[in-house]
Amino acid sequence: MSTLTLHAASSPKAPSIPKAPPTGVVRFAQRLQRALGSLARRMSPPPFALLDLVMSRWVGDALAAITELGVPDRLAAGPRDCEALASELGLHAPSLYRVLRALARSGLLVEGPSRSFALTETTRALCTDHPHSMRNMVLEVLRPRNTEVWSRLPESLRTGASAWGKVHDVDLWTWLEQHPEEHGIFHGAMVELTREAAPAYAWALDYPSFGTVCDLGGGEGQLLATILAAHPTARGVLVDAPRVLEGAPAVLARYGVRERCELVPGDVFSSAPKGHGLYLAKNILHGLSDELGLRALRAWREAMPPGGALAVIDVVVPATEGPYLQWLDLQMLLASHGGRERTRDEFAGLFASAGLRLERVIETPTPLDLLLARRAD
Repeated sequence: MSTLTLHAASSPKAPSIPKAPPTGVVRFAQRLQRALGSLARRMSPPPFALLDLVMSRWVGDALAAITELGVPDRLAAGPRDCEALASELGLHAPSLYRVLRALARSGLLVEGPSRSFALTETTRALCTDHPHSMRNMVLEVLRPRNTEVWSRLPESLRTGASAWGKVHDVDLWTWLEQHPEEHGIFHGAMVELTREAAPAYAWALDYPSFGTVCDLGGGEGQLLATILAAHPTARGVLVDAPRVLEGAPAVLARYGVRERCELVPGDVFSSAPKGHGLYLAKNILHGLSDELGLRALRAWREAMPPGGALAVIDVVVPATEGPYLQWLDLQMLLASHGGRERTRDEFAGLFASAGLRLERVIETPTPLDLLLARRAD
C-alpha cells in the first residue's frame, strides 16, 4: 500500500463534537415507541391493522419520488402553492397534488389553504442543504436496484442465496462503479448515516490510549475526522479505495484534523497497513459471509502489533428480545456476499476463528454497537 501524508500550513478550528445522548434513555424511548405502536395495532381491527402495515411501504415510495424530483428543496423556504411547484419542476399538477395530499394526511407535510403545502420537522431532512439531511438515504432505500431484489425475496427464502446475482451480472460494488449516479447516492447515504452517528462512536473509547487509529474502509473520513476532532491528541490513518479517498482532504480540513491523518489507498478486504494501535471497521462485516469476513479479520489481525485492538462497529442482534435493524438484515440476505447481522456469540466465534478475542461490547444510542477485540496470543 502507498501512503499519502496530508500536511497543511494551518488548519481551521476543529468543530465541537457533541456528546451522545445516554444510551439507556434512547433504548427506553425505543421500547416505549414500540409498545405504543403495538397497542395501536391491537386496538384496531386486525385485518385493517395488517393492511395498514403492508401499505406503509407506499409512504416511502412517495417520499422518495418527491425527493428525487426536488420538491422538498422548493419547500425549504416555506409553504408553496402546488400549481406553482408543478410548473417550476415540470410536473403534472393534479398528480402532484394527490401525492402531497396523501403525505399531508400521513402527517409528513402540512396542507394549507389553496392547495399549499409545507414541510414538517421530519421532512425538512429531505432537503439537500439541511445540516442533518437524509436525502440520499431515503433515495437509497427506495432505489429500483433495491426494490427489484426485494421482489425476489420468495426465491431467496427457497434457496438461501442472494437475489442480487439473479438480477445483475456483477457484484454490488462493481455495479456501483459502473453506474456513477447510483454510486453517488449510495456513498451519500453512507456519509449521512455516519455523520449522524459519529459522535456516539467518537466518545465510546479512549482513542488516544491506543496511539494511532486506523479506519478501515472509512470512506471520505467522516467518522475518523469526528474522532480526531473529539480527541486532539489522537492520530489517524484512513484506508479506502483511491477514488473514495479523493474526497477525504476536504472532510478532514473541515474538522481541522488534516495534519493528524494519513491516507492509505488499499483493499481492506484483503490487507491493512501494519503496526497501528487500533483498527476500526464500521459496517463492513455485516455485508460479508463468515468465509469472507474471516478472511478480512485474519488480514487485519496480521497487521496488528502485539497489544493491538480491533473495534468493529456493527449491528449486534440481541440473543432473545430487543431492537435491531431486522430489515437491514434482510437487505444483507438479498444483496450482499452472504452477509447478515450477527449476535454477540456469533461475533465472538468469528473473532476466535481469526485469532482474536472479544473483550467487550459497548452499547451506543445508535442502532450499532462497538465490539472491542484483541489478538488472542
